[in-house]
Amino acid sequence: EEQRRVLKIFGPTSFVSQWGPGPWLKENFEKSCDCKIEYYDGADNTILLQRLKAEGRNGGADVVLGLDQYDIEQAQAAFEWQEIDIRNIDFFDEVKVVLPSSRLVPYDWGALSFVVKKSQIKQLPKNLDDFLGSEWTGQIALEDPRTSSPGLQFLIWLIHTKGEDAAFEYLKKLNKQIHSYSPSWSSSYGLFQKGQAKTTFSYVTSPIYHLVEEKSTDVIAVDLDESLPIQFEFIGIPSTCKSCDLAKKYVQLVLSKEGQKTIMEKNYMFPVIKKVKDGTPFASIPKYKILSMPALPTQANMEKFFKKWAALRRIE
Repeated sequence: EEQRRVLKIFGPTSFVSQWGPGPWLKENFEKSCDCKIEYYDGADNTILLQRLKAEGRNGGADVVLGLDQYDIEQAQAAFEWQEIDIRNIDFFDEVKVVLPSSRLVPYDWGALSFVVKKSQIKQLPKNLDDFLGSEWTGQIALEDPRTSSPGLQFLIWLIHTKGEDAAFEYLKKLNKQIHSYSPSWSSSYGLFQKGQAKTTFSYVTSPIYHLVEEKSTDVIAVDLDESLPIQFEFIGIPSTCKSCDLAKKYVQLVLSKEGQKTIMEKNYMFPVIKKVKDGTPFASIPKYKILSMPALPTQANMEKFFKKWAALRRIE
C-alpha cells in the first residue's frame, strides 16, 4: 500500500487540542485529501515562534497557525512564507487593516478586556483607574507578557493608551491589586473560573463560552472608557513546506464559511469573514470601542518594555 502523504501543522494548544477546532478540520480535510494531518502543539503563541526557530528550516512544518500581530515581524525575518490566495474572500473591515501581505493571513480575531462575574461585583469598573480601588486588592489575575499573548496585549495597550512613562507608573500602583501573573491565558482564566481572582484579562467573546457551555449569563466583558486592544491570529505556509499543495488547500478550508464557523465556535473568537456570526450567540456580543491597530513596537522596544516590566515585579 502506498504511504499516505502527511500534512504537518504547528498550532497553539487552544487550536490543536481535542476541544479546539483542529480535530474537526482534520476529519473534514482527510475525507477528501488521501492524506494524514499531524498536529504539533506549540503551546502559547510566543512559545510557538521560539519552537519554529529552534527547529529551523528542516522543522518540516507545512502550515503554521496562531502567530499574532506581535510575532509577525519576527516570523517574516526568520522564515520565507508562501503567497496565499485571498482574492475571493469577504473579510471584515476590521481585519483588512492587517492584510497588507498575503503571506500571513488572519484566521480569527478578538478584542480584549477585563472579564468579571456580575454576581460578585458591586459596581462595574468604568476605566483602567477604577481597578486601583481597594475592592480589587489581590483580585486581578494577569498573564506574563513575555510568555502569553494576552499578557503582551495588556502591556502594549497600557503603553499605547497612557504613554510609556504613565503606563509603568500605573503598573507600579496596580502591583498590589494583582493576584498573580500566569505564564499563559488558560492558567489565569482558570484562577478566575475557580473564584481565586475576581477578574482576568481575556477576550470579549469569553462570556459566550459560559453562555453556551454553562447556560450562564453571569460572566461579562467590561466595557471601558478606553478603546480596547485587538488581537489577530494568523495562518501561514513556510516556503520550506513539503506538502505545499495540501497546505494551500488546508488554508482554504480554514478560511471557508464552514471552517470559520468551526473556529469561531471552538476557539471562541470572531471570524474574519462576513455572514458567519449571523444567527449565532456571537451576533449578540455588544459593540465595543476598539483601538485602530497601533504601530507595532520594534524588537528593541519590546526588550526594553520587558526589562521595565520585570524590574517593577522585583520591587514589590
